[in-house]
Amino acid sequence: MTRIIALFLSAGFGILQAAGVDLDNVRVLTPTVRQYEKIELAWTPERTPANPFDPNEIRLDGRLTMPSGKVIEMPGFWYQGYRRSLQNPAAAAKEQVELLAADGKPEWRLRFSSGEIGQHRFILELTQGGQVRRSRELTVDVTKGPGRGVIRVSRKNHRYLEDAHSRTYFPIGQNLCMYERREGTYYYDRLLSKLRAAGGDYVRLWQEYYVPKEPGVAGAGDGSFTGFPLETQQTGLGKFDLASAWRLDYVSELCERLDIHWQLAFEMVVWWERKQTHRWSRNPYSAANGGPIRDPEDYLTDAKCRELVKRRLRYSVARWGWTSNLLAWELWNEIDNMDHFNSNSSAAWHREMGEYLHQVDPWQHLITTSWRDRQTFAVPEIDIVQGHSYFEPDWDAAEYSVEDSGHLMKGFTKPFFFGEQGIEGPVSVDPEGRHFHDCLWATAMSGAAGTGLYWWWHNYIDGYNLYGQYTGVSRFMNGEDLTVFAGKELKLSRPNVPVTLRVYGLITDDRALVWIHDPLAFRIRGGKGERGPQTTGAALNIVGLDDGWYDIEWWDTTSGKILHTDRADVRKLRHTDYGLGLKPPGFWGDIAAKVFPANRSSTSRLQ
Repeated sequence: MTRIIALFLSAGFGILQAAGVDLDNVRVLTPTVRQYEKIELAWTPERTPANPFDPNEIRLDGRLTMPSGKVIEMPGFWYQGYRRSLQNPAAAAKEQVELLAADGKPEWRLRFSSGEIGQHRFILELTQGGQVRRSRELTVDVTKGPGRGVIRVSRKNHRYLEDAHSRTYFPIGQNLCMYERREGTYYYDRLLSKLRAAGGDYVRLWQEYYVPKEPGVAGAGDGSFTGFPLETQQTGLGKFDLASAWRLDYVSELCERLDIHWQLAFEMVVWWERKQTHRWSRNPYSAANGGPIRDPEDYLTDAKCRELVKRRLRYSVARWGWTSNLLAWELWNEIDNMDHFNSNSSAAWHREMGEYLHQVDPWQHLITTSWRDRQTFAVPEIDIVQGHSYFEPDWDAAEYSVEDSGHLMKGFTKPFFFGEQGIEGPVSVDPEGRHFHDCLWATAMSGAAGTGLYWWWHNYIDGYNLYGQYTGVSRFMNGEDLTVFAGKELKLSRPNVPVTLRVYGLITDDRALVWIHDPLAFRIRGGKGERGPQTTGAALNIVGLDDGWYDIEWWDTTSGKILHTDRADVRKLRHTDYGLGLKPPGFWGDIAAKVFPANRSSTSRLQ
């Protein structure tokens, strides 16, 4: 970032001074904001540019002087406002159809947010045809606010995330990549409010058009299962869908109000697979459609393709980078499922795009990508390892989640979480959400940086109203400083009673978070759910705590309430039971515990 500013000051700013002030009528839409809230400036030109999305032809940039004296350069973007309405407001929610009508003239916008308090000074520059037009200096006052700031990798423990105040941020959420039918932003009004009310605070979104069937024409199908695409079959290469971008504006600001964090996936591998009947054949990058490449794998190495990708990245940073609720840019969804995938090409592409994002993103949001290629995950510009994990319904969801987490995390000193997770096959085998429940708790206790983001949001989580499953794990993890858990393994000193119980958790010298799971309480057998009995008289011993007395809080994993408290001691020189003896109250399915030194307050008691 310093290098960018230095180049800008030494080369570009001299030109701007020579050009004079002739970018008139720039409007400050937010003269006063609080820390981390959106600062927005606008300028309406007399004529619409031929292609305002190509920064090689025309571009708006902003130069900001912070109260501290720090100078930052940031990109602007082309904008069109919209008003939303429902075509059929009396219909059932999922059958409603959103309509967008243009509101006002298209114009240039610049967005920013800041953690500094005081007067911020902006100068806007429009570059076109080698000529630069410069605005007068404009000011915005930033006052103290409650925002968390941009999420970073923890400086104390690189397995976890933290906010600008060094507080652990542990994402608990789901995929919400596309709206299900044609309800548009109204769909997110409904689902995000349910998620947040239950304790969830994270969603994964896509820049994607999903084509559920062949519509008979080159288009996006019937409009259902649509994400927030910029460059589509309809726009053509190098031009962006402003209505779709406005929808993501709406959803990002809704996340801001609800305090939900999110990540945005740019590239969808299904468009680069010939086996997908309606994807590669209609991909505008294909030479068959007038694009620059013949085969899907060429997308990673072709110079024109890489330049077009950078345009989308620059636009996305300019439009949505301002919000600190944006946790991560996701460069690819399942990159290694691409036709003729090559790890070397993937790593080189990710390194180049990661470096570019670091250059243009003044907020330095985290960068991730997904599926399972270790060479790609090892690229230094990739901050978060993000696996995807699906399993058969008759497998134990908890055990598979923990095993797969260990398999993917091993060897990386980076945060990890499952960006997608879920059962293969019909979700109707589990209408109570037990698989979902077990995935949340198992990933939380695996050492991952967040819970797995469950995939089947529309027909499972929302379809069976399973949002309540977030409540227990959200309350249990709230306020925990997870950075103290540095990877020490929780072990047992003797067989559990009953021996079928599974025990997972996080442990350090004087503290532990423990989850006890009974895999026989709920199983899928023969395509049907089978319930086992309640567990009573259970006992186990965990190893790893220092000698001394400990208080134990037993938590209900659904309600997130404390059921019972115990006290027990650790004496390592005992012949038997030399760990901490745990005797949970009776439970069905699972139960959780917080263990901390006696006479100290647990995190739950500090809230």
